[in-house]
Amino acid sequence: MIGKVTIGKSFGGICQYVFREDKQAEVLATEGVRGTSAERMAADFNAQRELNPQLGKAVMHVALAWPAEETTQLSNERMSELARAYLKEMKVDVENTQWALVRHKDQAHPHAHLIVNRVDNDGATVSDQHNYRNSMEACRKLEKQYGLVSAQEVSQDNRRAQREELPARAAAKLYVQDALSRHLPHATSTEKLTEALERDGVGVQATYQKGKLQAVVFEYEGHHLKGSELSRAYSGNNLSKTIDAQHEQVQQQQVTLSTAGQQYGQQRVALDLEAFGREYAAQKQQAEKEQKQAQERTAPQQTPKPPRPTIERSGGYGIGD
Repeated sequence: MIGKVTIGKSFGGICQYVFREDKQAEVLATEGVRGTSAERMAADFNAQRELNPQLGKAVMHVALAWPAEETTQLSNERMSELARAYLKEMKVDVENTQWALVRHKDQAHPHAHLIVNRVDNDGATVSDQHNYRNSMEACRKLEKQYGLVSAQEVSQDNRRAQREELPARAAAKLYVQDALSRHLPHATSTEKLTEALERDGVGVQATYQKGKLQAVVFEYEGHHLKGSELSRAYSGNNLSKTIDAQHEQVQQQQVTLSTAGQQYGQQRVALDLEAFGREYAAQKQQAEKEQKQAQERTAPQQTPKPPRPTIERSGGYGIGD
């Protein structure tokens, strides 16, 4: 299973593409948009993007593909189930985000197109960070979970067969390109990339200037290949830019997680103190109540004193008057 993610601006353009008649398009599933025409689908997507007009690139387009060996297994229902599972692995809320799945039947292998609105139903932005890596990991996980043929293994087998028919240097070049495409998306330092390549039998000779990677030569089976010879993306300067950007992203994530952890800890302490205060007050009130009851039980019973008799004095004269 392969999921190629592209971030763009135009819902109209991508909707027109997926509905093309020559693609033998079939709408399999939608959430929050109409699937009756390209115009209506695009209108629904665009209406929601107004909840977050500052987000220029609101379109997430995922081209999903499976090896031809899966053709008989991938019914429309199965493909829809896999698309939902893929979105969940990509941290897209399938019930709170607009999306549509359209299958094309113009190729020998099964494939479909996912259109996702990066503005969810609440106006929040659906993240597009690390899409390449996240998509690759989601596909590998779903292959295992659903017992699918591994697209990666099929691709490697095809590339291996292709290398066997090439001259030695061209075959070495293809092998190193494949190794770089596997390991570069995960590299956050030149050292880590070098270690990963060496495990695949690829040597790395790097030249640095003021601590920055300037040039690189890869070696495989006696063939020395400059990075720029493999691809402009694999030149020393461009490799350095890619690795630095990935390293910065990882650091930002760590800072975000650390800050979130500190905030959670502070909130947890505040809640614990508040709960302790309530419990202490309740215990104190109960103790005072019990003490008062005990005092009432042990106090001596006092009988009331009888009233003192009164002597009435009559008026008149005494004896001797």
